Amino acid sequence: MNSLPEISDVRAIQYEYFPARWQAVVWRNWGYVPVKRIAAALGTSCEEIQDAAATLGLNPKEQVNEAWEKRGYLTIIRNNWHLCTYKQILTLLNISAEELAFILKEDDFMWIKLGSLKPLVDAPKYTPLTDEELQQTKKIVELLKDRFPAGYGKRDNAFAFVEEFHKPVCEAQCVPLQLHNTENLRMIYPYFALYGDALIDESIDPLPERILKEYADAGINGIWMQMVLYQLVEFPFEPSLSKGWEKRIESLRKLVAKAKKYGIGIYPYLNEPRAMSDAFFQKYPELRGESEGDFYAMCTSTKEVQTYLYQSVKHLFEMVPDLAGFFTITMSENLTNCYSRSYLAEKEGTGNIDCPRCSERKPWEVVAEVNNLMAKGAHDVNPDVKAIAWTWGWPDEWAEKVVPLLTEGQILQCTSEEAMKFCIGGVEGSVLDYTMSLCGPGEKAKKMWKVAREHGLQMSAKVQMNNTWEMTVVPYIPVLEKVATHIKQLKEQGIQHLQVSWTLGGCPSPNLRLAEWLMEDRGTLKDFLGDWLGENIAEGVFAAQQRLCNAFSHYPFHMETLYFGPQNSGPMAPFFLENTGYRASMVGYPYDDINGWRSIYPADVYEDEYRQLVKGWEEGTTELLVYMGQNGELDDMILMAQVVLCQYESAYHHIQFVNRRDKMLENTVSSAEEKEKLQCEMLRIVREEMETVQTLIDLRLQDSRIGFESSNHYFYTLQDLKEKMINLAYCEKKLAF
Repeated sequence: MNSLPEISDVRAIQYEYFPARWQAVVWRNWGYVPVKRIAAALGTSCEEIQDAAATLGLNPKEQVNEAWEKRGYLTIIRNNWHLCTYKQILTLLNISAEELAFILKEDDFMWIKLGSLKPLVDAPKYTPLTDEELQQTKKIVELLKDRFPAGYGKRDNAFAFVEEFHKPVCEAQCVPLQLHNTENLRMIYPYFALYGDALIDESIDPLPERILKEYADAGINGIWMQMVLYQLVEFPFEPSLSKGWEKRIESLRKLVAKAKKYGIGIYPYLNEPRAMSDAFFQKYPELRGESEGDFYAMCTSTKEVQTYLYQSVKHLFEMVPDLAGFFTITMSENLTNCYSRSYLAEKEGTGNIDCPRCSERKPWEVVAEVNNLMAKGAHDVNPDVKAIAWTWGWPDEWAEKVVPLLTEGQILQCTSEEAMKFCIGGVEGSVLDYTMSLCGPGEKAKKMWKVAREHGLQMSAKVQMNNTWEMTVVPYIPVLEKVATHIKQLKEQGIQHLQVSWTLGGCPSPNLRLAEWLMEDRGTLKDFLGDWLGENIAEGVFAAQQRLCNAFSHYPFHMETLYFGPQNSGPMAPFFLENTGYRASMVGYPYDDINGWRSIYPADVYEDEYRQLVKGWEEGTTELLVYMGQNGELDDMILMAQVVLCQYESAYHHIQFVNRRDKMLENTVSSAEEKEKLQCEMLRIVREEMETVQTLIDLRLQDSRIGFESSNHYFYTLQDLKEKMINLAYCEKKLAF
C-alpha cells in the first residue's frame, strides 16, 4: 500500500569536482555498499568498479562493514539522493520499492529530511575515463595523499562504538549494586536503536547488557522506543500491514525482560492511529477523516477507530505484561487524529478541518479522548502502568482545556523550554524546544504544570540533557553548568519525572550522571566535579566548562537555525561557487541556503554570533586541553569539546563563504578591487576550512561516535569528509588568481 513519492522536475545537484559523475557514486559508497551492487547500479562489472576505485586511490579490496546495511542505510540514502535514481538506490540497498517507501514515511520523517523532494537525476552509468578525466583524477589522489600521508587509506571505523557496548559484562556487574530512584521516571532513547522498525530483526540488539548497566548507573530507569501499533498487534482492518507482528512482540518481550534486570522499564512511543492511503479508505470509507497530501486520518470520532485504539493497546499490554508504560504525542508531524495537523486551530473554535464528524467537536475533546482510550486500554490490564500524555504541539489557545478531560490518571509531560523568551544579538524570539544553550523551563510548560497540579496529575519534563540539534554529532555537549541550571529550575517547579532525550542524546555521559546527582539532591555541580575528578583539577575544569557555556549562549537560537543550519553537517557540507537554488531541509541538507540558516537573524548578526561562539568555545577548549591525560572520562569530554569546535568553526566558515559569494553574485560589487578583496576572503575561508576538515578527520579516527545520531545514522562518513577536501581544492583552484 506504500508507493514511492513522485520524482520532481528539479534537477539534482551536480558535484563538478569529480571528473566523471559516476565517480561520485563509487566514492560515496566504497566500503559502505558491496562492490557487486555498485557495479549493478552503474551498469558494469565488479572488476571495472574495483579498477575505478583504485584509480581514485581507494583500496580495491576494501571489505564492507555489514553494519551499514542495517544501521547506516539512512546515510547511504542521503548520500545518493542527488546522484542516483530510485532504481539505483534500491539496487545499492538491496531493498524493494515498498521498503524504501516505508523508510521515507516512517523512519522519523526521512522524506521531510530529504526536502520532501526527489531530485531529477540522469542515471549515472560507468564509462571509461577520458585522458583529461584521468589526469584530473590523479590530481585528486595526489591532493589526498599529500593531506593524509598516513591516514588516507584508513578504513572507516564507523559503528566501532556499538561493538564496544556489546562486549560482555562480567557476572558480578550484571545487576547494579544500588538502583537509583524507582518511582520518579528518568527515560531515555537507546543510543543506537533503529527508529523505523527496531523490533523486526533480533540480530540488531538496541540494548546490550553493557549499555543497560551504564544507564542504570546514571539513574536511568526508563527507555522509550518508537513503535507502530499495527506492527505490534494484528490490524483488524488490513492484517497484511501487520506482517511480522508476532516476531516483534517476541523481541519486545525479550528486551523488557533484559532491561528489567537493571531496574529499567520499556516505554513505547505511540503516535496513533497512523494515517492510511486512499486505497485503504476505498474499502473503509466510513473511517475516512482529515486529509494531508496522499494520506487520510483514521477518524477517531468513529466508534470503530475508538475500539481499535482501546483494544490494540490493551492487547499489547496483555501480550507484554511487564511493559512499564507508554507515552503519546497527539499533535505531531504525523497525521493521526483529525486535529493532529491543525496547528492553526481558531481560538474557542473547531479549527480549520473538513472532517464532518470532528469539525462538530472541540479539538481538545478529540485530543483528550485519544489519550484516554489508550491509557484505559493499558490500565485495564495493569493499573500501575505509567501513561504519559505529552503536550507537544497542543496550541496555546486550548492546551489547558485538555488537562481536566484526562480521566485515566495520566502523567502530563511538557517540553520544558517551550515559550521561553530570549534575546540574542539584539534579536528577540521564543523557544519551542531542543535547546541547551538556553535553560528552561519556559512559560507554557510552567502554566501547563500548574494546571496539572490543580487537577492532581503528576508532571514530567521533556528535556535534552546530552545534546540537541544545536549540536548532535557528539554524544554530549560538555556544558555542565547549563545542565545544572536547567535541573535547578525544574526542581523549583516540583518536577518529579524526566524524559531526558529525544532520539538524539541517548549516550551514557557525565551530563546524565550530573542530572541525576542534582535531582537526588546529592550536592552542587562543583561537588559533582570534585567527586568525579578530584579536587585538584575540579576547579580548573569548572572554569573551563563555564567558558564553554558562556560561548554556547551565543548560539543564534531559533527552531529554523536548529533544523536548517549547517552546524551538524559541518565539515562535510560542500561549498558551492554558484547558488544551487535549493532550500535547506530539516536536519538533512544545508545546501547554501543562508537565508534558511539564519531565519530571524540579520545576516551580519548571524555571522557575528557564530564568530563569538567559535572564539569563546576555542578559549574554553584550550583551557580544558591542559587536563588531557589526567582522567579517562575527562579526556572523552575534552574530545567532545574539540569536535564541537570543529563543527561550529566549519559552520562559521560556511556562513562567511556564502555571504561573500552571494555579494559577488548579486553584482553589487562596485569595483575590481572590491571583487578581488571578496575573492581573497573566500580563498582564505576555503583554506581555513581545509584545516578544520583535516582536524575533524583526525578526531573521527579516534572515536567512531562522532557524526552519529540514531534517527539520522551518520551525518557523515570518513569518505564524506575526504570528499569535502576534494570540493575545497576545486574551489581553491577556481578562486585562485
